[in-house]
Amino acid sequence: MDVLQTALIGLAAFDDESEDNSREANVRKALRLTAQAPTIVTAHHRIRSGLEPVSPNPDLNHAGNFLYMLFDQFPDDETIALMDVDFILHAEHGVNASSFAARVSASTNSTLHAAVSGAVGTLKGPAHGGAAEEVMKMSMEIGNPENAEEYARNKLNNRERIMGFGHRVYRAEDPRARHLRERSQALGEKRGDPRWFQILTHLSEDVMAPYRDRGIYVNVDFYAGSIYHLLGIPSDLFIPIFALGRVPGWSAQCIEQYQNNILLRPRLHYIGPMDRDYVPIDQR
Repeated sequence: MDVLQTALIGLAAFDDESEDNSREANVRKALRLTAQAPTIVTAHHRIRSGLEPVSPNPDLNHAGNFLYMLFDQFPDDETIALMDVDFILHAEHGVNASSFAARVSASTNSTLHAAVSGAVGTLKGPAHGGAAEEVMKMSMEIGNPENAEEYARNKLNNRERIMGFGHRVYRAEDPRARHLRERSQALGEKRGDPRWFQILTHLSEDVMAPYRDRGIYVNVDFYAGSIYHLLGIPSDLFIPIFALGRVPGWSAQCIEQYQNNILLRPRLHYIGPMDRDYVPIDQR
């Protein structure tokens, strides 16, 4: 994420329209950023792996090019469609933390590059964007479906979170999760490795079912990690993939903000100590 954030803001220096905040220019920049982001992520991964970066292929669509540049192999149509759905489901989701960060930046009339880069930095925070990686880590720790109940019980007894459950907005199942659940199951069967889907299903449908009365359901990240893992994508790319899907959404939020702009300046209610005496620095 650090590489993606740094590279995106760095691209402003090479974009002749970087300081032009007209709607037309920002739409063009949004398209460029959407295309450039997966090139950055895949090139960095291949370089750190001792491999040559792969240039995008004009015969492939956006999702297909991401997979092609990552693996240096032409993906089949079914895998391209799967990645396309994943990008679409992650593209936009209201005023979440990273989208709000982007809008705050845009409200100052800063550039689209700066706003999107700031959003990437916000998404890096584990409270916002890290659940898919953590769910896959949890699944590996569980190992088999029959271990899921004991694992969850130990976590809950220790007041630890079961990753992939709950949402700041939804008190029902995240509607995006259903689409990824179906695709996780299909991909596991196709790859001959249904274990991850079985673990997740046992967790969601059996172990955690009693907590639905409290509004705790699976979220969009719950099945995403299993899909990425089955595609052979390293777990530390799970959050960057989230970012790749979200670049169009951040850009759209910023363009909307620019069009009807007001400086976003929330107020906070101070709850700290009052009426404190000043102590000279040489007496502290």
